[in-house]
Amino acid sequence: MSSARRASRSASRSAPAVLKLDATVYSEAALDRTRRAFAHLAAIDIRGDGRRWTVRFSNIDPALGARLPDEFANHALSCLMVEP
Repeated sequence: MSSARRASRSASRSAPAVLKLDATVYSEAALDRTRRAFAHLAAIDIRGDGRRWTVRFSNIDPALGARLPDEFANHALSCLMVEP
């Protein structure tokens, strides 16, 4: 494979990102609603340990890049305001 093709393929995929959220602030329901809303932008895996949520993003839409975790957290907070 040529280096140009490799560069093109890697540019279309971004590295996985991880977001850690306080479980006393973010509810499971808000995170689940947000995961459904963002499902077309990335593969999203959410795990909790009682104190913190770990949100892992993979196959992120290249148009969003590094902004996705912050946008996800903001959307989850807005879900809490609308429907706690």
